[in-house]
Amino acid sequence: MNKVAQYFDERADEWEASGSCERNRVQGAVLSLACVQEGDRVLDLGCGTGVMIPLYLEAKVASATGVDLSTRMVAYAREKFQGVDAVDFIAADALDLDEKHPYDAVVIYNAYPHFMDKPALVEKVYRLLKPGKRFVVAHGKGKDDINRHHQAVAAGVSSGLRAASEESELWRTRFDIEALVDTPEFYAFSGVRL
Repeated sequence: MNKVAQYFDERADEWEASGSCERNRVQGAVLSLACVQEGDRVLDLGCGTGVMIPLYLEAKVASATGVDLSTRMVAYAREKFQGVDAVDFIAADALDLDEKHPYDAVVIYNAYPHFMDKPALVEKVYRLLKPGKRFVVAHGKGKDDINRHHQAVAAGVSSGLRAASEESELWRTRFDIEALVDTPEFYAFSGVRL
């Protein structure tokens, strides 16, 4: 089993109670940076138990697809949103996703350090997005807090975060980077598919 999937499977039962799923003030900014609009098809990579799904639904998206390596996290998400037709969850590696039907927005919220192959992720997001559409990588805390937290995480589960200006450089090969946020309370970069 993948180390990242195992790490989150082991924490799935306590995830909701840990406060990791609470709605916070930066989540609306995440939607704005991804330019999520009514009628969009949104892909949420590293969705966990679906913390962003209520915001997508409030934005009246046509569909929201959550993808996570952890089958246990996806099971919780499916239970929370069962009966909501616009929502689907897939337990899979994002790098294995079908690219036949590209999305209007790709969101990676509170999950980016757990994507270990960043160059492959950039290429995959590029192929999963429609031309001219946006992605966002974001965290509800600053990089220093995230990196301190991830020091206790086993090797191979997290890669940590560099400054948003540095981290986004890899993405510039395929995207026009339009926003960089690197504060103690919020970390994000976003861009448009070239």
